[in-house]
Amino acid sequence: MNYRRRKRAYQHEEAHADEVSLDQAPPIEHPEVPVGPPRMVATYEELVETVDEMRTAGVVAYDTEFIGEETYHPKICLIQLATRDFVAIVDPLAIEDLSPVWDLLIDPDVQKLVHAGHVDLKHVFRACNSEAKSVVDTQVAAAFAGLPWPVGLARVIEAFTGHRLGKGHTFTNWDARPLTQSQLRYAVDDVRYLPMLWTMLREDLERRGTLDWALRECQERLATPASFDPDPQVRKASKGMQLKPRAQALLRALVLERDAIAEDHDRPHRVVIPDSSLLELVRRRPEDHSQLSAIKGLPKPTFERAGSRLLSVIAGADQLELPKPRYVGTPSETAAQQVSVDALWMAVCTRLLALGIAPGIVLSRASLASWFLYERGDNQMPLFSDPDWRVQALGAWLNAFLNGERKLVVAWGERGAVVDEEGTLHDGSGLHGSQSASSGESS
Repeated sequence: MNYRRRKRAYQHEEAHADEVSLDQAPPIEHPEVPVGPPRMVATYEELVETVDEMRTAGVVAYDTEFIGEETYHPKICLIQLATRDFVAIVDPLAIEDLSPVWDLLIDPDVQKLVHAGHVDLKHVFRACNSEAKSVVDTQVAAAFAGLPWPVGLARVIEAFTGHRLGKGHTFTNWDARPLTQSQLRYAVDDVRYLPMLWTMLREDLERRGTLDWALRECQERLATPASFDPDPQVRKASKGMQLKPRAQALLRALVLERDAIAEDHDRPHRVVIPDSSLLELVRRRPEDHSQLSAIKGLPKPTFERAGSRLLSVIAGADQLELPKPRYVGTPSETAAQQVSVDALWMAVCTRLLALGIAPGIVLSRASLASWFLYERGDNQMPLFSDPDWRVQALGAWLNAFLNGERKLVVAWGERGAVVDEEGTLHDGSGLHGSQSASSGESS
């Protein structure tokens, strides 16, 4: 039993020891919060009936509980669905054909609600080779409603209702049966409040004038990548070291090959080849099986099943396309540049927060630094490209600000920083703001 499974087992025992009743009414009374125990769905016939009923509701919340650390593709252990009237708990371990659920999620005529649902929606694409449609992620939407990015479901609910949900048992043995009442209660809470929350968020975003931006960002962030992106794993495996271009190209090729091997054998990346072993392969560049077997930490099953594949990738290292030079923020900044970028980042964050938009969903300090120091130049390369909503939210203003055509006047109000732009106050309540003549806070 590996470490993660032991941790799941420990938290599973805690869940058994902390039982709650599913008959207990939810702590938030609201017309869009379903009451009563969930509908337990354990047969295909029950699933078809439930999905048909949910389809008529027009709005369905969706979540899953899965175990992702033991296989390449996460093992789905529970599917939670909710309308304004009832919650359904679907047991994927008991129902082999889940196509009614996937058909519901790709139906553009039914709005789906998730919170931090990017991974949960990958199940849909893998099951039917089609993306879920008409999906709103309340975590994304909250970033346009004066809340941080990213933010957990419980904190969003607390911000809008004042109620704090109990701590969940997310890392338990979801593949164990029977599930405890406590586990089911937490699973229910992951979807029970989403219809109510989306109604509140939508009204808030409409008032702020940021609803369209939030919906566009949901669509972009929830899109399933066409292929595996190796770059995040390359950065993680290199541990911040500045590798030479040839070594970086080889590391990227090995990360791609590791992904292919992991998928072929349905094993996690770290089990196939640990990051430390990837770096050893790059450093030593073994030429035969004898040298390959001496690589520290390389698992024996990988050596036996895919040793020739790894040697082939390494042998072709000199023919790999070298990565293009990439500017990054802080490491290459001079002291004077760092001061300038810090000041600009502060101005950008203050303005965005005053608009009610979390800066992190718009850009990072590193991306701002890269653009400001290296990419603008004589060509005046834009920070964002149309039709990105960020052009409207920040890009046009930022260019004018840097050209001396716009000013940023900051004061402090009840909501925090107040920004005065040409007679219009932004105080965290959205794009509409209020006239400074009626307030005088920014003078």
